Amino acid sequence: MQRMHDEHARRILSDAVVEFARASRFDIAFGGLERFGDAELSAVSGSEHGCLEGLLVRADRGLGGRALRERMPRIAVDYVGSRQITHEYDAHVRGEGIVGLFAMPVLVDGAPRAVLYGGWRGAARPSGSFVREAAGVARDLSRELRIEDEVVRRLERRRAGSARPDPAGSAPRASAGSPGSPGSLPPPTMEALRTVHAELRGALAESSLPHLRHRLRAIEHRLTALAAPPAHSGARRAPHPPHAPHAPAAVRLSPREIDTLAQVALGGTNAEVGRALGLAENTVKSYLGAAMTKLDASTRHAAVSRARALGLLL
Repeated sequence: MQRMHDEHARRILSDAVVEFARASRFDIAFGGLERFGDAELSAVSGSEHGCLEGLLVRADRGLGGRALRERMPRIAVDYVGSRQITHEYDAHVRGEGIVGLFAMPVLVDGAPRAVLYGGWRGAARPSGSFVREAAGVARDLSRELRIEDEVVRRLERRRAGSARPDPAGSAPRASAGSPGSPGSLPPPTMEALRTVHAELRGALAESSLPHLRHRLRAIEHRLTALAAPPAHSGARRAPHPPHAPHAPAAVRLSPREIDTLAQVALGGTNAEVGRALGLAENTVKSYLGAAMTKLDASTRHAAVSRARALGLLL
């Protein structure tokens, strides 16, 4: 599990470095994920000599180590001559012909999670907008890593619950749902999952970067897959309430309709949903009404229930 998580996080970082290089127009961009205070540089864009990939940046060492420790962006216009940093990595920096370097820490819930670098090889620095571009990429990367971390935590809890033996030595009760399914999770855990899903939908709606939207959708699919029973378990999706009309088998909700239902599932009023999604209250009513019609639901709560039964929501 940890190895898969690390590989996926590195792919997320690699995409962020490519986007950082494109948006900021640095001659070279690179980055690493923080672990136990250090960061291993695993993603590089614009390298000429391969001097940086795999380099382990120690806490408080060099420009990136200082940025991680202080949790603030740092810049060295003359890297090799700077007196504000230590110089353990000068050979690697010079090996790429880097004159000046900028480091941006990526924080998740206030803790360092990664560091992004941008460097220039000539005398002229990039335009002043690179700080804004770096902050935007770091913010998107932070949000994506936070979602990835949360998904992994939930999967680990699910696996732990599946592996835990029944004290009485009996088979799992059918009424509790299959091991690891949403029906077997404690209510607070399930609500936390639904909150993460709603935040993920919000991030999807806000992002205009194709590669980031693709990653977020992939994470969402992994998250909503938790709502599906294991294929071997024989479990079925929850039935509709007695005497209630069934939702059509091929319901297709628009992204905004799913966003709206995800917020409604958290108990939000139309006004609260509008604030969360940046929509007018009347627009929320319109999306909710359309979703209810498609799901053949007479109430907002019935719409949420049927969307969950169809695997559209957690």
